[in-house]
Order: sequence, then structure tokens, then C-alpha cells
Amino acid sequence: MKIKKLSATFGKLKNAVLEPGDGLTVIAAPNESGKSTWCALLTAMLYGIDTSERDRAGHLSAKTRYRPWDGSGMVGTMEIEDGGKSLTIQRTTKGAAPMKNLIAVYTGTAQFIRLQDPDSLGRQLTGVSRQVFERTAFIARPEMRVTQTSELEKKIADLVSTGDENTSYTDADELLRKWQRKLRYNKSGVIPGLEQELRDVNHAYSLIASSSEEIAALRASMARTEKNIELLEEDLVTHDKLDARAAARKLAEAKKSMEAAQERVDRLTDALTVDGHLMTRQDTAAIRDTAAAVMPMKKVARDAEKALWHAEKELNDASARRAASPLASVPEEKTAADIQRGRELREKSLTVKEPRVPRWIPVLLWILAVLGLVLTTGLLTPLFRRDPQALKVVGLNIWGILASLLAGAVGLVLFFIKLPHRRNAADELGDLLAAYRVGDIGKLEALRDAYAALVRDEESKRSARDAARAAYESAGNAAREAEERAVARISAFMSDVKSGEQVLEALNVTERAIDELTRAQFDAVSTRNIYETLLAGQDPAAVPEPDDTYLPIPMRNREETVSALERARAQLTEQTRALDLATGAQRTLGDPAVIEGKALALTEEIGELNRRYSALTLAVEALSEANTKLQTRFSPEVSRKAGEIMSRLTDGKYEKLYFDKGFDAGAKEGDSPETHNVLALSDGTADEIYLSLRLAMCELLLGGDDPCPIVLDDALANFDDRRCQNALNVLLEMSKTRQIILFSCHSREADMLEGAEGVKIIRG
Repeated sequence: MKIKKLSATFGKLKNAVLEPGDGLTVIAAPNESGKSTWCALLTAMLYGIDTSERDRAGHLSAKTRYRPWDGSGMVGTMEIEDGGKSLTIQRTTKGAAPMKNLIAVYTGTAQFIRLQDPDSLGRQLTGVSRQVFERTAFIARPEMRVTQTSELEKKIADLVSTGDENTSYTDADELLRKWQRKLRYNKSGVIPGLEQELRDVNHAYSLIASSSEEIAALRASMARTEKNIELLEEDLVTHDKLDARAAARKLAEAKKSMEAAQERVDRLTDALTVDGHLMTRQDTAAIRDTAAAVMPMKKVARDAEKALWHAEKELNDASARRAASPLASVPEEKTAADIQRGRELREKSLTVKEPRVPRWIPVLLWILAVLGLVLTTGLLTPLFRRDPQALKVVGLNIWGILASLLAGAVGLVLFFIKLPHRRNAADELGDLLAAYRVGDIGKLEALRDAYAALVRDEESKRSARDAARAAYESAGNAAREAEERAVARISAFMSDVKSGEQVLEALNVTERAIDELTRAQFDAVSTRNIYETLLAGQDPAAVPEPDDTYLPIPMRNREETVSALERARAQLTEQTRALDLATGAQRTLGDPAVIEGKALALTEEIGELNRRYSALTLAVEALSEANTKLQTRFSPEVSRKAGEIMSRLTDGKYEKLYFDKGFDAGAKEGDSPETHNVLALSDGTADEIYLSLRLAMCELLLGGDDPCPIVLDDALANFDDRRCQNALNVLLEMSKTRQIILFSCHSREADMLEGAEGVKIIRG
């Protein structure tokens, strides 16, 4: 089979066309150019789209992911060559099922190709199912690893043993286990049923031995059960009456709630209706807008009041400072006159000399003192000679020395002393300054200037106080006018509102009433719906009033009563059956061989079925052993073939690959005895191992005279340049016997194969 041409409207593809070559075709195109979409289209053309797949978190189904971007339906056409014949296959959307409608004709003719099932087209053309195709010939990252399925298992079995592709170990094992479960599965199955029947027969046989005693006990038990059933049925009738009474009471309560809710709605509506107009949120919002202007104006008035208080405080402080001045109680003219008088007295005091003692008197006293000391000094000369007679003379003249010193001291005092004189200009100036508590006329002038500054400051503060008072009165008037406007507006609805505070409170009360009315209306609708639901088509006039007549309350609720009644009836049925069995057994007391023969027959049948069950168990074990052998026959072959390819890819570094039945891989380097698990290798090496496995399986499972194409989607992305070249050489060799289509987001594959024979390069 070879693909000649693909054209489609599929996902981002719009009337796009792809024509691969017969050998190796390399499509090199950047990301988001539609390479994976072409691969998905090829699979959809062969096997259709699984419409049962659903979107889930982190995953889009194919029907969603590849829905055409322009909103049109999915359409795909594929021209192929199969068995020397040219075929044209077209898939279109059928109803809500994308790519479900399939048309296959011989190219250039109107002759349809007979197909059993549109979904079987891929199997007819490739020879394998979708599951096998996606695990062999369709090689795409990141799903390079091969997983086991029953379809792939059948294909492998066909290769290594029976030649029958319909044979699967999994299916055969499931069939044998199904037969096993039919015979015995835990406590169910034919064998446990027969064993239970045997136990019943043996039990019946034992009943025959004591039938009379048992029949009497059964009849007594049946009588008690019938009495219990009668009481339970009476309780059930009582429950019916109680339920009917509860329903009537619930209906009455629902009606009462409905009427109360409606009454509340009416009451609130009346309270909110003014002159025939029902207050709404729009009304209160309009009034609130008007009232909203009051608060800013009141704030301005309060700020003005604070400013007035501060201005008055500053004025009082300035007045206190002025009053504390010594000049506060003195007229300004007097102060000026005193300053002028002080200047004059200061000038006069500077020209008048002070009266003193005449200078000759102290001078004379000083001369006398000196003479006295001279005389005294001459008399004291003998003192220094230590003459006792002289000492007597000195003692006699000591008073003369003291007198001389006293005269000198008196002269000194008289030299500096001032004589008393009558009041002059300096004294008058001192009295004037003392009246103002200052030391000189300059300080008095400074005191006058400071007092003048205090007077000017007081006048400035007084002017500021007057301006603040005017601003306060203006702001207060504006606030009162705004408040009067708001009160006047709301008074049209609420005549008892007299102030701005009452306006806001009235608005809050009204809005709460409106909210309450809204809730009441909702409650009214809800309670009416509940009442009408409970009424459920009944005639309101025919609904009975709640009945308060005394009814005994059963010990069990309705569910327990019904359950107990069912158990009692089942018990009665069982007792009746047991009585019938006992009676029958009693009638057969003369021939117990019948029961014994039946028990023997059941025992033999159970023995035969147990032997069959053992045989099935042995078959399951044998089949498992055969499957293991089958896998051991397949694994070496596929490992050998994959190892040859891996050796070529890695230049002989890895010559041997090993795969178990689940296709978990291991690799060996040359003659090294150590096997490396694929999980321990790099991503690139792991991709090379699974590429080798898939190519080997294509050779082994999808061979034949006209093998199906191999499609690779970025399968070489993790290969280094050397191994990429080796992989291209392997693909080029395989393309001699089958078509190979390689999609790549890199240009290196196309560059490496540029000019090679049998290679078609398509660059996007």
C-alpha cells in the first residue's frame, strides 16, 4: 500500500494537499505548520475518529482537537495504490459524527468498493487494527514506547505459532476463567448452588425425621406471625392517618404562612405609600442626594466654629499680655509726657555736681597723721636696741601713734564722703523711673514700644476674631438653609421630620422598610409556591381541616413498619413454604428412599462439576505456561531484529536488545555482561531503542508483498547528528520495499538526504 495524495479540511488544515513519494518522503516544516495534524488525518482516514472519546482535564478528544478552525465540517480525501490498484477514499462528517461517512471508489471511476464496516478500512488496507498500527507503523514522539494490547498479542501469536490472527492468550484465558466463574466464584456459581440444594435435601430429610414436632411449631409460629402482620397493618393504617393529618396540618400551616407573608407585604406597602405613591429606592436616593449636601455644610459650620473659638482664644491671650504690661493702666499721653520729662531730667542731672567736704581738710589731717607717725617712729628706736628703759617710753607714746592713724583715716573718709544736699533732677528722674519699674529712660521707651506692639497685636486678633465670627455666622446660615431644604423635601413624604438628623434617620428607616418589603415580597412568593405545591391540584375548598382526634403513635415509624411488615410477610411465606415442605415430608414418611436418592444424585453431580472445575484450573495454568513459551519464542526474534537496527543506529555500541512481554526494554554494550534498563539511559537512546523495536515489529508483523507505509512524526528529534544520519540510512534502505513518510520540525533530515536517490523532500 502506498499513499499517493492526501487533501483535507482538518484542524488548522484548510483545503491542504500533501503528495508523498513512493519511497522515503521527508516533510521538513516548523512548529505549528500542521505536521502532527497530517499524521492524525492519515490515521483518521484509515480508522476513522473515535466519537466516544470525551474531553477531560489536560486532554482534548480528537473530534475537538481537530475540528476545522473555520467552523466547517471535517473532510478528507486520500488517493492510494494497493495491490496494483488505485483507490480514492473520502471521509466526511455524518451528522454530529466527524469523518464517519466513508466513500471508497476505484480512482477515476464511479465504481464503489464494497466495505463491511467504515471502521474496518484500515484493517483491510494495512492488515492490522488501529491498536497494532499505532504501536508499530505509526511512530510519534513522545509516545515512542510500545504497550501491549490484545490485538497486538493476536498478531504476535499469528506470527510465531498458529497462523490464526484471531487467537489471543488474553481472550482464551478470559474464556476459561469465565467458565470457571460460572462453575464457582466465591460463594456463587453452579457448584455452590448444587451444594446448597444438597444441604436443603439433607435438611428436608432431617425434617422428615421430626416432621410432626416441627409442623406443630411452624403452625404456632405462623399464628404469631399472622397476628404480628395484623398489628403491623393496623400500625400502617395509623401511619396513613397520621401522614394525612400531617399533610393537612402542613398545608394549613403553609396557607397560614402565605397569608401572614401577604399580610406583611400589605402592611409594609401601606406604610411606604404616601399619597398613593409607593416609596422606592429611587425616591430615597433622590432625597439622600439632597440631604447629602447638609453634612458638608454642617462640617464647614463646625470648622468655622472651631476657627472662631481659636480666634477668640488668641484675642484673649493678646488682651491678657497687654493687660500684664505696666503701661496697661497708664494713658498713652501720660506715658509720652513722662518719657519727655525723663529725658529733660536726665540732661539736667548730668550738669549738676555733687556737694563734697573741702579738700584741704582731709589733706591737713593726712599731714598731721604723717608728722605724728614720724615723731612716734623716732621714739621707737630704742625698741630695736632692746633697751628696757626705752620700752617704757614707747609704752607712754602708744596713744600718740593711734591718734596719728585715726587722723589719717578720718582724712580719707572726708575725702570721699558726700554732703547732704536738697532734692535735685537725678532724684526726680529716679522717682519717675521707679513708678514704671525700670532702671533708665531707654528701658521706659522700649517698654512703651513693646506695649504699642501688644496693642497692635490685640487689634489684629480682634479683627481676625470678627472675621471668624462673620464666617461662622455665614456657614451656619448656609447649613441651616440646606437643612431646611432637605427637611422641606422629605416633609412631602414624612411630615414629622423636622431636622437634618431626622432626615437621615428617616431615610435609614425607610430604606430598611423597603428592604423588608422586598424580603416580604420574596417570602410571599415563596410561601405561595410552597402552598400551591402542597395543594398539587387539590380543590382548596375540599381540603380537610386538621383533625386533632387522638391517635396512638405506633412504636415504629412508617419505614420501620413497612420494613417489619415485609419481613413478617416474607417470614409467613417462608413458614408456609416450610410447613408445606414439612407436610409433604410427613406424607412421604413411608418412603425416605426418594429423598436419599436425590441426595445421592446431587452428590454425584457436584463431584463431576468439581472434576470439571479442576480440569479448567489445569487448563488455565497450562495456557499460561504456553503463553510464556510463546513469548519466549517471539521475544528473541524481535530482540534480534531490533538489536540489528539498534547496532546500526549506534555504530555498534549497543548490539543486543531485550524485551519482555510488556515490551519493557534493556540494552547491552558490545560484549559487556551488564544489561542497562531503558530507564537508566538518555532520552535520545531510549527513543533509538523503541524506534528499533517498532521498525523490527513492522518488518516481522507488517510485512508482505505490499506492506503498509511507516509514518514518523518528529521521531528523530532527540537523536544527535551522527545517529540521525544512521537512522536515515536505515529508513532509506527500508523505503526500497515500503513507503516511509518522515515529518520533522528540523531541516537537518532534509539536508542530510538532499539529492539522495528515492527520496522526496518537501519543505514547509
